[in-house]
Amino acid sequence: MRTVRRIHRVRPERAGLPRFAPGAAAAVALAAVLACAGCSPPGAGKSAGAQSQIAVTAPVTTADVAALGDVTLRMWADQAEKPLMKSVIPAFEKKYPNVKVDITYKSFDDLVATVVNAASGSNPPDLFEGNIGYAVDGALVKAKLVRPLDDVAAAYDWISGTGASTLAPARWNGDGTAFGSGNLYGMSPISEVQGIYYNKAVLKSLGLEPPRSLSDLEKELPVVKKAGKQPIMLGNSDQYAATHIFSDLAATEQQPDGIRDWIGGKADTTFATEGNAKAADTMADWAEKGYFGSGYDGLSNEDAVTRFAKGSGAFFVGGSWNGATLDPEKFGFGALTTGGAGATASPWHISASSKVTPAAVAFLAALHTPETGQEILDTGRLPVVTDGVKGANSLQSQTLDALKRTIAAGTQVGYYDWTATDMLSVMGGKLQEVMAGRASSADFTKAVQAAWQKARQTQ
Repeated sequence: MRTVRRIHRVRPERAGLPRFAPGAAAAVALAAVLACAGCSPPGAGKSAGAQSQIAVTAPVTTADVAALGDVTLRMWADQAEKPLMKSVIPAFEKKYPNVKVDITYKSFDDLVATVVNAASGSNPPDLFEGNIGYAVDGALVKAKLVRPLDDVAAAYDWISGTGASTLAPARWNGDGTAFGSGNLYGMSPISEVQGIYYNKAVLKSLGLEPPRSLSDLEKELPVVKKAGKQPIMLGNSDQYAATHIFSDLAATEQQPDGIRDWIGGKADTTFATEGNAKAADTMADWAEKGYFGSGYDGLSNEDAVTRFAKGSGAFFVGGSWNGATLDPEKFGFGALTTGGAGATASPWHISASSKVTPAAVAFLAALHTPETGQEILDTGRLPVVTDGVKGANSLQSQTLDALKRTIAAGTQVGYYDWTATDMLSVMGGKLQEVMAGRASSADFTKAVQAAWQKARQTQ
């Protein structure tokens, strides 16, 4: 049965704040807002456009957007958004015929390298993707270049509706030095989940069931090894693949809340926990026993996925984005723990100086629907809003189910390398040493915490 999400609509007369109003009413509403600083969203920059400063108290209507006249909504996005935007943009322009969407696609590396400068320029895009962490989103928040979205989230019931917990990485404190709580500055319609892929034929030939927990997996790895097959396919030349396996293990060994606090930069948190040490020890133990095979530090993650897809290895531990190249008839997926592993993708932001904010809000709302959620799944990724969304095959359905349970648990912790610009190289390199027997788990946790502390001092 298809579930319909109820939109909570705050009545303007009860809220005491104007929502975007069409025609002559807009001028009255704008005057009231400009006369009352308390009506502006918190943290909006002094140079913000008039429309950007108006508080949203109910979902934006077609009349609200029509009141803008003929306008262009300028957007910047990762080129990975192209397949989704092919359907979303035409539908949006049909619903709001006075709005022309002008979207610029950039490679991810180019986007994160240039978007902060673009947002601070004289003609910034109205709506754009950022990137979770300090280098991009932190810089945008610090410079007050993006509009807070707390009012928008409340008007559209994103705060308590499906996917509410996924907003956390886009929440920042006032000075942009810690994220995970505070004011909301972005929204992502895309989510990710980590877990374990398994080769159905290999497990069946050995009389094994798909593992549903870390303890299940640990019982099956020696059986696979004894049968002369590689237990876990791993390609770690880029260093991040092993950190993802580590994060899955770490989330089963401790409370995910503690991990999320540390990733978000919360003061007085530490990486040197029993759970992280145990997870690192497990990685070293598995490497020593040959569960990852040999030569994995010289193999890329992409090549490892290709080999796994061709039948090498019983298991592959990784993220949902790896499933696109796997045959759903031959492979399955499950989470090692409910919650803990996974994250939302790069958030979308509204410029603090946008003069077409109603259109930008309407576009964000269009991304946050069950219909778009289905389109996101159909184009190979996972949606934040999963109401009524259905997988096209067993592998997609299993992955979607794992995501739903993770989101429901509210424990997607994010990725460790969000904490500092050099964290991937520090953590990835040190973990390679642990797996090779050249460093202890204590060396590993100490080095990672030192990099975390250094980053805090420079923010």
